[in-house]
Amino acid sequence: MIARKGSEPAPMNQTTMKIESDREIVIARIFNGPARIVFDAWTRPELVRRWWAPKSHRVSVASCEADVRAGGTYRYVLRLETGAEIGFSGQYTEVTPPQGAGGVQGAGGEGRAGERGARHRRCAAAPVEDVEKGAVRARKQRAAPSCC
Repeated sequence: MIARKGSEPAPMNQTTMKIESDREIVIARIFNGPARIVFDAWTRPELVRRWWAPKSHRVSVASCEADVRAGGTYRYVLRLETGAEIGFSGQYTEVTPPQGAGGVQGAGGEGRAGERGARHRRCAAAPVEDVEKGAVRARKQRAAPSCC
């Protein structure tokens, strides 16, 4: 739980990163708001387009599609300032709104996760958990391919 005084809100967008092992990294961020809104921001393409591409790196979202269900797939494509594109795709293995989703993700190639064209493949999970009333923590956990 986050220490705070009286009705002071939890620190919004507090982000932490931790290397769990030689093959696993966890990035967590605190959001003031209900889990269902954070889950929607991670899974609804029209909302992902609003935050996925870091403007500070001069990147935009070229395309974003997602079929959010166990067995469903997603694909996000970022466009760099140079016009080059980087694709991220995956397949959901579990979806439990609003607690999160998990699956296999691939990046860097034209292929989808698990296909030959995907240069990097990893397990990914994005659980959303309550940390206190009115605040949730979204975690992005990734592990090297041997976990899959």
